[in-house]
Amino acid sequence: FYKSNFKNTNLKIQNSNCEDSLNLVRSKGTINKIEISNSFSDGLDIDFSSLYIHDIFIKDSKNDCVDVSAGTYEVGNMKVSSCGDKGLSVGEKSILKLDNIFVQNSEIGIASKDGSKSFVNKFNGKNVDICLSSYNKKQEFSGGQIKVNKYSCTDFNKKNFIDNQSKINLNN
Repeated sequence: FYKSNFKNTNLKIQNSNCEDSLNLVRSKGTINKIEISNSFSDGLDIDFSSLYIHDIFIKDSKNDCVDVSAGTYEVGNMKVSSCGDKGLSVGEKSILKLDNIFVQNSEIGIASKDGSKSFVNKFNGKNVDICLSSYNKKQEFSGGQIKVNKYSCTDFNKKNFIDNQSKINLNN
């Protein structure tokens, strides 16, 4: 979807063999629910957009379950599982406000990088390699930031990864 205006929309994608099962570019508005399962690569990829999404449910993505870049995003609830790389990737100076996220069976729970700021009310991770990761990836950007009010992560290899340009703030 390119330059689209959403109003109380529901989207459901299954068994996609595209690079991104759902790609939203330069879009705005409100989406009630996104459901994606069995993605060849990224489940949901959003770029240069300003969106409110009430619910996101994604399972079985070979790469990132959710990847947002260069925009402002507000999400009510996100539940992602069996992500080949990141449950949630926030990049390129994005601002993300997220009320509740559950990430299971993924390499990284949340990654916030390249000047992005991620504000999370409640994070729950289970069976992830790294719970939270904040770093600089591209030289034209600074580090990333993650702020979490209520944090729980179990069955992980490394609680957090952070580089010297980035911040992770846990309030509980």
